[in-house]
This record gives sequence, C-alpha cells and structure tokens, in this order.
Amino acid sequence: MNEQQFAILPTKRVFLRCALPGLLAMVVSSIYMMIDGIFVGRYIGSHALAAVNLAFPIIMILFAVGDMVAVGSAVKIAIALGEKDHTTANRIFSVAFCMILGIGVLFSLLGFLIAPFLIRTLIQDRQLAEVAWDYARFFLYFLPLIMPLFAVDNYLRICGKQTFSMWMNIVVAILNIVLDWLFLAKLGLDIRFAALATSISMMCGVMIALTPFFLKRLTLRFTVPRISARTIVGIFHNGSSEFFNNVSGSFMATVINGFLLHLGGGTAVAAYGIVMYIDSLLIMALYGILDSIQPPVSYNIGAGNWKKAREFFRLSCLVTAAVSFVCLLAMVCFPETLAWLFVKEDTDGVIALTVSALRLYAFAYVFLWLNMVISSFLTAMDRAGDSLTIMLFRALIFPAICLLILPQFLDIYGIFLTPAVSGALTAVISRFMWRKNQKRLHALGRIG
Repeated sequence: MNEQQFAILPTKRVFLRCALPGLLAMVVSSIYMMIDGIFVGRYIGSHALAAVNLAFPIIMILFAVGDMVAVGSAVKIAIALGEKDHTTANRIFSVAFCMILGIGVLFSLLGFLIAPFLIRTLIQDRQLAEVAWDYARFFLYFLPLIMPLFAVDNYLRICGKQTFSMWMNIVVAILNIVLDWLFLAKLGLDIRFAALATSISMMCGVMIALTPFFLKRLTLRFTVPRISARTIVGIFHNGSSEFFNNVSGSFMATVINGFLLHLGGGTAVAAYGIVMYIDSLLIMALYGILDSIQPPVSYNIGAGNWKKAREFFRLSCLVTAAVSFVCLLAMVCFPETLAWLFVKEDTDGVIALTVSALRLYAFAYVFLWLNMVISSFLTAMDRAGDSLTIMLFRALIFPAICLLILPQFLDIYGIFLTPAVSGALTAVISRFMWRKNQKRLHALGRIG
C-alpha cells in the first residue's frame, strides 16, 4: 500500500491495513520490554528491577526532544503529501532526520554531564543510584545511533509501509530477547548488559528502517535539507504535545518513585516497576494503533477529505476501548499470575504489593483510551495547542494534584489509584476540546 491509497481505499480497509501492523508491532515491542524486566528481575534481582524503574524516566526525557521532532515533522509531511507537494515533504523529511541526529549527539554529551547528578540527587539509596547509573550510561553511549528509530518508523508508515515497519519492530524485539537471554541468563552478566542488549537491537532497527530510503524505493527521499524557519517552528509546535507528554510523564514517574521510596522503600518501587512493565503493553498497543492511523488522517486532511478523517476517529475509539477493557479485566482478574512473572522469590513482599497496585491501577484504563485518541487526532489535525492542553492535564497537572491529596488518606495505595482519578478528570477536558474542534470544523463546512 502506498500513501495515495489512504484516500482511495474504504476507511475500514485502510484502518485495518494501518492499525493491525502497528498494533502487532507495538505489542511485540511491549512484550520484549516486559521480558526485559522479567530477565532483570529473575536473573539479577528485584533491587536491579527497582534501579531500572528509577533510571528509565531520565532516559526517556533524553528521547523526548527527538520524539517531538519526529511527530511534528510526520504530521507536516503527511499533510504535504496529501496536498501533492512532494518537494516540501522531502525537504521536511531530510531536515527533521538531520535534526534528530544532531539532538542525539548533543543529548548524549549533556547526559554524561547531567544524568549522574540527577540520579544521585533523586535516589538517596547509594547502591540503587550506582546500579541505575550503570544502566543509564550505556544508553548514552549509543543515543545518537538509536534516537532516529522511532522517527524513521513514523516515516515508513507515512509512505504506506506499515507491514515493513511491523516486521522491523518484530526483528528488534526478538533480537533484544535473544541478547537478554545470552547476557543475563546464559552468561550471568550485570545490569549494564541489559541496556547494551536494548541498544544493539535498536541500532539494528535503525539500519533496517533506513534501507528502503537509501535505495530510493519510497515516496520520501533524502534531499537538500532546506526549509523555512517558520516550518521548523511548526514542527516543534506540532510535536510539543508528544514532547510534554514524554517529559511530564517521565517527571511524574520520577516524583512517584520518590513518594514510593519514602512510603514503601525499594519493595514499593519494584512493585510499581512491575505495574509499569505490564502497563506498557496497553500503552504501546494504543500508540501502535494511533500512531499508525495518524498518517492517513493527516493525509486526508491535507487532501480536504474531512469526512474520512471523522470515520477514522470513530473506528479508533471503538478499537482502543475494546483493547483497554480486555487489559483491565486481565489486571483485575489475574494480578497474582502477572506479578509472579517478574519475581523468582517473594522475599520482600513484592507480590502482595504488586497485586494491590495492579487492581487499583487497572481502572485508569476506563478513561485512558479516550484521552489518547482525542489527543492523537488533534495532533494529526495540526491542532497542537489543544492536544498539548490534554497532555499536560493527563500527564502532569491532575497527577500532581492527586499525588498531593490521595496518599494523605490512602497512604501508598493512593499513589496506585492516582492514574485512574487523574484520567477521569482529564476525560472531561478531552471531551470539551474535541467538541470545540467539531464545532469549528462543522462551521467551516468540513465535517458534517
């Protein structure tokens, strides 16, 4: 399928051809992240699992700027292709890729200067801090080479290569699992080699993803990287929602870990880390669907086909709600089974706390899908300001308020309930933003 078929084929067929490969790719990716946690927890210990959970938000902050450029440029490129302006699309593609490479180099250097201080400041347990830094620094070594992975994946989907993107992600996941097994289970190496396994697999993914671009087999091609300053500002503006979502989410994860260390120590952090590994399965599944649908939505908007864009919205709501409900049932009905996947021996009471955390956290999925769908579609419609508003309330403002209030009454369980309460509050904001944009578009005669 090429990008022109986004507007020609029936909506349901385009949705299936885009969403199904994206869903499978992200589910496989999230499964390998879970397996990564299983290997760390079983072969190194719950202490190492807690260290990974403490370090990972800081790593994600370093990725956030690159993701902002990737998402912001992807929307602009898809709209330009919908308008049949291939020259502009290729220039945006080339400039964005060069910017992401430069950001990777810069942030790798800054990371070595800032990350040790951040980790040792935020993590008072010296042993945990050292293990967390051992894990984080291996990502910094490879950051310039692995940061383009998510961007190039977006560009493949813009060109209609959803199946190629899916297989690339599956190869990355399988390679990561094999390397985890080799380094941790077979050779008995330490936490640094868990990070090395992920970095090597991601580098291979970048090389695979770039191959069709270098062979000039896709619509998008590298050209002279020259665009206006206004377009660059537009890229950052349109990707700002993704940026602040990543930064706010990583910041709040760090704050939550601080609360957990204070209220429950390393056991609480390890339990929350298990919840986050399982939660990543749903989050990645929803992102897989919505990220895959963004290119056809933006393409149809660029082509002036607003009715088709609305059909994509309805299908996205239906599918993401169904996936969320299944995950909610699994976490409520089988928490013990899920918890034991990550722990070999329950020496510190991690299992009991994880079971409680899973059952409380699961109710966040009642609202998560709606907030993500609306935010994603507003980004695809080039309504970055409204998408950013939703992201800030979902990832920062409401969680911060809940963290200040709920633990006062529910102790550590208030932390596990925070996503559900903040998600419900965010759903009110999301519905308001969507209705506002529906009225605006209806007034323009674009959606009836």
